Amino acid sequence: SNAHEPVAAECRAVRSRVGLIEIANYAKYEVTGAGAEAFLARLLAGRMPSPGRIALNPMLNERGKVIGDFTLARLGPERFLIFGSGPAEEYHLRWFERHLPSTGVSLRSRRSDLVGLAIAGPNSRALLGRVLDGDVSNTAFPFLSIRDAEVGMIPAIVGRISFTGELGYEIWVEPDYERALYDLLSEAGAELGLTLFGARALLSLRLEK
Repeated sequence: SNAHEPVAAECRAVRSRVGLIEIANYAKYEVTGAGAEAFLARLLAGRMPSPGRIALNPMLNERGKVIGDFTLARLGPERFLIFGSGPAEEYHLRWFERHLPSTGVSLRSRRSDLVGLAIAGPNSRALLGRVLDGDVSNTAFPFLSIRDAEVGMIPAIVGRISFTGELGYEIWVEPDYERALYDLLSEAGAELGLTLFGARALLSLRLEK
């Protein structure tokens, strides 16, 4: 393979400046309603996050075998977003529906109406600060926080989380806004050294961390 040097350059860019990667391939589910917390607390094996927070949560079957590993975000008292494996989406969706109570909980897949871009690296906070309406300091926006926000004029959901091991953020938007988000980040990040990176660099970075 002749990919080593290009991938290495992407890794160096993320470690020293800031990189951008598309994250639309994840499975996404939204769970809402008065019974949402109780439903998820029974279904998942980890603790429920507080509003505005993110937690990593495994899911077990009746025999205690791990059948899913999710990022669980809580945007409000009765509103949760779950991010997981894209290839396992239909399997997990069937499992959720199988255990869904008859009332009090609404579940929907957001596979086609929520896409996103992630930025990672030491300059990612500076880049986000140029485009987001709000305080992005470490105090105001700590690790594993999530919020509804305006990115430029784009309605978005922004979470501080990164699978590269570097400082990073995920920005989720409706598909109609993804191109505008990309253009906005590209322009704002040019002088910060913004570089596109892909899955091979992502896997290398996370393994090194």
